[in-house]
Amino acid sequence: MPLQRYLNVSQLRELMIGMEYDLGLGHLSQNEKDVFYAVISVIDANRGRDGVAKSEEIKAHILVADMTQPTFHRSLKTLIDLGLIDRAPNTKAGSYISPNKEMNALA
Repeated sequence: MPLQRYLNVSQLRELMIGMEYDLGLGHLSQNEKDVFYAVISVIDANRGRDGVAKSEEIKAHILVADMTQPTFHRSLKTLIDLGLIDRAPNTKAGSYISPNKEMNALA
């Protein structure tokens, strides 16, 4: 039974990697992917707040909670530079949105 669970996780991981490449995320580091997924998750959770993800909410997400501060900020900067996330307009620093219209429609 435990071997089957490991196999299931292995297959899920292979599927995830394939999906990441299909979405154009395959070139990102694991830290950058984790920050990106945390941002998207927070944006989705904050639909009632125009889909804005605040830095402290992102940092508290399970995917990045153990990430060092410099790594978190470096990954966030890379995602902004690549256009995967944007700074939220008309907000204080540390607020982010998705530039993707489809993802904003989810919010």
